[in-house]
Amino acid sequence: MLWKLIKLELKKTKWRGLLLSAVITNLIVALWVIGSDVPNNEIRSYDRAFESIMNYAGITFIIFGSVLMSRMVIDEYRNKTITLLFAYPVPRNQIFLAKLIIIGVWTFATVLFNNVFVLLSLLFFNSHNHYIIETLTHDRLMKEAIRILIFAFACGSVSLIPLYFGMIRKTMPALIVSSFLLSNATMVIVNNISVENSYGKYVIAALLCFTLGVLMAYAGVRRSQL
Repeated sequence: MLWKLIKLELKKTKWRGLLLSAVITNLIVALWVIGSDVPNNEIRSYDRAFESIMNYAGITFIIFGSVLMSRMVIDEYRNKTITLLFAYPVPRNQIFLAKLIIIGVWTFATVLFNNVFVLLSLLFFNSHNHYIIETLTHDRLMKEAIRILIFAFACGSVSLIPLYFGMIRKTMPALIVSSFLLSNATMVIVNNISVENSYGKYVIAALLCFTLGVLMAYAGVRRSQL
């Protein structure tokens, strides 16, 4: 039943505009990092560059996830189409779960893709301009790949939290503002964990984000029943 609800939500959502916006956003973030952030802020190490990429990717696409949440949840309340879904002989929790799975996976995928795309763009750009002169080893690159995966999972989890705040007034501004604050808070945590440290801290932070995301999303679903 859950898979059928997910497929229904996927069919209802207008993905063409979202995908086009995501592609444009990826290009903008890449151009900003390689054209302004790296040269103007005198970033001379890959650690600083990777940290910068994560910051922009995380903040941008957690907010992007709240836009998708607004379309899939808030707009349905405003347009009264949610009442049709609630008329189905399906528990309301499963309807919201299907929506939240899509939002979480979308945020995970966009954050992951943006990190990889901008990182590859930076490496290509640096091979011609040599702003970063240190050698990037295969071992260091593999460590970063693992960190990006964990980071994307954490962002996907954090993207579920704004549902609670959005359900208070059922407005898009509440979603956007809360996602902006949450994304910045997440970046503060990420910036204080060194990649040279054990991945244990990253995994723990990601699991905490997941737990908080699930609990806050559940609270948002409960609020919808008030």
